[in-house]
Amino acid sequence: MLYIRGEEINKRTLAKKIDGSLLNPFTTKQEIENLISMSLEYHTNSICVNPNYLDMVIEAVKGTDVKSCVVIDYPFGTGALEDKVHQAEVAVQKGVDIIDFVIDYGALKSGDREHLLKEVKACVAAAQGRETRFIIEVCYLTDEEIVTACETVIEGGGDFVKTSTGRFGGPDMRVIDLMVKTCAGRCKLKIAGTGRFWTTAIALTTLAAGFDIIGTRSAKSIVDELPIFESMVKNFEVR
Repeated sequence: MLYIRGEEINKRTLAKKIDGSLLNPFTTKQEIENLISMSLEYHTNSICVNPNYLDMVIEAVKGTDVKSCVVIDYPFGTGALEDKVHQAEVAVQKGVDIIDFVIDYGALKSGDREHLLKEVKACVAAAQGRETRFIIEVCYLTDEEIVTACETVIEGGGDFVKTSTGRFGGPDMRVIDLMVKTCAGRCKLKIAGTGRFWTTAIALTTLAAGFDIIGTRSAKSIVDELPIFESMVKNFEVR
């Protein structure tokens, strides 16, 4: 058996640590339908989409153990604060379960932590108790900025810090370690990366490092290849 941080990992429990996501701007309705079908079959944690497909997802997950998730101001985080708040309020009215906000990278890079904190607090309030994640796009940030972003999300009451939009590869282990050390016991963590970033081994390693949720379009392959991984590393256990 495989254990990570004291929890048995099998195909069902691993799927529950994945947000099945499809966020390309050219994503078709058929592709979303395929994502929904896969996510319901595998019982992923959630189905994460852009706002234009949120209605489809909310309707599809009714009565299931899969949650609906939407990204706000994706992928650049450059919208005005009132726009982010309004988008969140609309999603809440529709019945969304989880909201992934993209932070104002420009404010962070400018050293305007006051604005960033105001944004996080306003977005948390707009979510009205729904689970909130804040995307910080680590590939653009220095270590100091990553720590500042994490600390600001924690102070502002966010539930998760998320590494990235998933459009620019995935974070390296140094960044993963930095985020875990900054957020451990204070805020949960979500990791995202492009399709080619993800393998079952990478997914399990990031969970072992301290991340809680994985956001990817590769949920099916990650879960399907778990038995192969287990056969290659018999008696492998991480606590």
